[in-house]
Amino acid sequence: MRATIDERIKDVAIKFGSQVPKSKLYRYPKELSLLPELLFHLRRGPLLGSIVGHEDERSVLRSLFLNASFDLSLRMLAPRCLMHREGGTFEELPAYDLAMQSDTAVVLDHGTDVFIWLGAELAAHEGKSAAALAACRTLAEELTELRFPAPRILAFKEGSSQARYFVSRLIPAHKDPPYEQEARFPQLRSLTTDQRTKLKSSFIHFDDPSFCEWMRNLKVLPPEPS
Repeated sequence: MRATIDERIKDVAIKFGSQVPKSKLYRYPKELSLLPELLFHLRRGPLLGSIVGHEDERSVLRSLFLNASFDLSLRMLAPRCLMHREGGTFEELPAYDLAMQSDTAVVLDHGTDVFIWLGAELAAHEGKSAAALAACRTLAEELTELRFPAPRILAFKEGSSQARYFVSRLIPAHKDPPYEQEARFPQLRSLTTDQRTKLKSSFIHFDDPSFCEWMRNLKVLPPEPS
């Protein structure tokens, strides 16, 4: 299925896109610009990827996915990322690892699982972190109130061993050049130089390609963000 997804991305680009002049790359059609990112989440997420350890677990998730409502199946395919702001409000952001900023709390809704991630700087302030965690739990419960089966709601702090379950469900964009990071994750522009440096230094290198790297490996230009 993962190989089939790759082939369909190339087929759509060749049949409905256009070739870049003097290049082997194809442009993805603007009308379908959201599709590749959704499929990228699908191929590396719990339904087709390896972030869920056992094949029996993946089979159960696939069965749930095929019988789920549209809203639940969409969340199982591509997670929704919401960053906590002062005053208890939330800002919806692309589900990229660039959301893992140490002074924030993030809720990630992936259908059958909802994750709450507390940055290390925020967690160091007991009062602020308690208020942020309470707001995140309230949001998680509101998002999943009518969802069946009831999802797991898991919370953990930056640097904990369980945080890998959160990281693995986000698009690894920290290796992309700054101009691509800002284009796909505009919230970065609000960070100071020191905050950008801290964020960059917090990531551990691994071999998983980013969304942009994956698209270029398929000889397709990443679509412009909508």
